[in-house]
Amino acid sequence: MDLKDLIPYTESLPAPPQILILLEQLFFLIHIVLINSILGLSLIIIYKRMRLLSISSQDLDIYKPFSKQIPVLFALAINMAIPALLFLQVVFGHLFYTSSVLLGTYWILIIPLLIAGYYSSYIHYKKFESSQLAKFTIFAVVFIMLYISFILVNNLSLMESPIKWSRYFENRSGTILLWDEISIYPRYLHFLVASLAIGGLFYSLHYKFKKDLNQNLRNIKIKEGLKIFSYSTMVQAIVGVLFLLSLPKKIMLNFMGADILATIIFIIGVVFAFLSILAGLKGKLGLTVLFLSITLIAMVINRYHLRIFQLGEHFSLSQLNIVPQWDVFAIFLIILILGIAVIFYMLKIAFPKGVKR
Repeated sequence: MDLKDLIPYTESLPAPPQILILLEQLFFLIHIVLINSILGLSLIIIYKRMRLLSISSQDLDIYKPFSKQIPVLFALAINMAIPALLFLQVVFGHLFYTSSVLLGTYWILIIPLLIAGYYSSYIHYKKFESSQLAKFTIFAVVFIMLYISFILVNNLSLMESPIKWSRYFENRSGTILLWDEISIYPRYLHFLVASLAIGGLFYSLHYKFKKDLNQNLRNIKIKEGLKIFSYSTMVQAIVGVLFLLSLPKKIMLNFMGADILATIIFIIGVVFAFLSILAGLKGKLGLTVLFLSITLIAMVINRYHLRIFQLGEHFSLSQLNIVPQWDVFAIFLIILILGIAVIFYMLKIAFPKGVKR
């Protein structure tokens, strides 16, 4: 069977694809930072809990605030995932729906696991003083996050590899995973190490804006978080190289001079990643956040370029049919802006003057 016969027809778009892709990348960036923060903070809490034989009142004061923030971050991450997936499905829906069906058994499990993870994060906070229950629930949060991220990496990779869709004829149970795709592993590890880095940075920011805290302790905690960030980002650089080398040679070369725009964005991401490491090691929190923000923007653009390179001749923006529906699109944007306003209001209530902080 011809591969073209396996790829569904594209649906008409209500707006130019560039706008929709920009919105998808924006919300994905917000979503992934939140997810990284949750997993990173959870790993830090697990590490601290494993080192502590008992929970003292001082330990409660130091680490319990993080357990309170995780459920809020969880809710925000889920809400930010919705528009990111929506815009992804509008432009790449004919590809994404197909890959979701191919691993549908694992994909549908994400919904109940999300609910379980969300409630586990609340139980962890409420029962923080209970060593065994708190450990169990925070491990549950981490396990669920690891599962969901692995399935999402598989789904997106499968979406970008229509040539592998023919596996459906050998396995129609919705359990197709790309175990034999070498790039899956550094791509997944890239997410895990990034989570520890972002978690460390969140740790520093928490103490930077925490009120009624001894200045000496504040500086110690900020440096502790920046150390976690810096060392994790060093490992991240190594994993990034492995990920680049795991890609097909033609695609790899696109980031090394064959495609000028992709190469420039890639170099910007690498340079500012190293600058963020240096700033972190020197204890410069503000510069670290600035350099990391530029790095993340560059990496999200790189991610889009990688998707386009992998799809190759199987996808082109020029093949998309645009039937403008500006009135509907405007209503959607208004509702979206109102939704974001509600989220900011929720944050104001959830983090009153201490984590505005």
